[in-house]
Amino acid sequence: MEHFELRVLADYVHTGVQVANTWAKPSPRTVMGELERDERAEVVFAEIFPPVTGGAEELLRKVIPVLDGQRISEYVSLSGILSSDMAPPRNSVWGGRLYSFGAPHNSNPLLSTTLKYSEHITVECLAGNANINADYRVRLWGYVYQEAELPKVFGTMIFPAPVTERTRARTLTLSKSPIPVNGNTWKTLPGGKDQRIPKVNPFIRFAYNLLATDALQGDYQFRYDTGRVSDSDENLYFDFDELDALVVESIGVRVDGALGNLAKTGLLIDGDYHPKGLLPTTWRAAWGIGDNPLQFALVFPHIHYEAGAAQEIPFWYAIPKLDKQYLVWNEKGMLVIRDDGVAAVAINSVIVCLTGIRIEMHG
Repeated sequence: MEHFELRVLADYVHTGVQVANTWAKPSPRTVMGELERDERAEVVFAEIFPPVTGGAEELLRKVIPVLDGQRISEYVSLSGILSSDMAPPRNSVWGGRLYSFGAPHNSNPLLSTTLKYSEHITVECLAGNANINADYRVRLWGYVYQEAELPKVFGTMIFPAPVTERTRARTLTLSKSPIPVNGNTWKTLPGGKDQRIPKVNPFIRFAYNLLATDALQGDYQFRYDTGRVSDSDENLYFDFDELDALVVESIGVRVDGALGNLAKTGLLIDGDYHPKGLLPTTWRAAWGIGDNPLQFALVFPHIHYEAGAAQEIPFWYAIPKLDKQYLVWNEKGMLVIRDDGVAAVAINSVIVCLTGIRIEMHG
């Protein structure tokens, strides 16, 4: 049956010039993102084909999904630049480890964090501080169901649901009545825009260091309220009470390869570093390879090169998953980097990213 087939839910091709620091905002109709009245859909993953001119990347700074007219930038903010593409074409990701918003056809609320909508979907795309001249493409993939199929496919969304962090032996229980899945409850499920508390959503976000590091091996915090990132969508500092939580699943960092001054990356949660001692994320250009275990996005060599061709076929790493999940709840948590103490990491020379599950126990 066609409603159980993975398909393209939205397909946006931008052509012509996109002026620096402006948004492209195609309509759902333009991206073929409209549903029939008796259909519901969930987005499983995205693909971004970044703009490149003559082998040089252009600045597709940010891609944001829009579900039933609502931007979800507080949960999902994707870089679409060639070197830092967080949702690269699926056929060019090493090991097929493409980032997923959640598991489809699932009744576990901590797995079923796919983006859910009932009417239409599109994307908004931000150009960086230079014009985009080359074409680029954004695709959203997932499943479409007829309303009558939902109870058979999903049954009941299972609550209460425990969130456990084994590292510190902590458990947060998401208390809510089980939700029978049907057309009327669809947008109240995890990943939907009309959830009752606790709300459960996928979380994926990137940030650049808007300031230089201190050249003293001190922690650089990607914190919006202190001017260390450019906007709130890049904030990776979380000061949570008992009504807010974040489950951290993956972190990535692209190092300042030309300068070589980035030394370590990791999490600082409730005053403790995780993993202990942080992770070494240096780059040794002399080796011709990176020794950064958190490397993500574009890597070398490319998959294939045709003599005389204008462009190679790129090759990307997925955002690396951590050995264990970490729970930031009723405490302060953040992603930090450190320089090597020899020189500072220059402004905007490092991009970091974080993925996980965002939990809100308030309206």
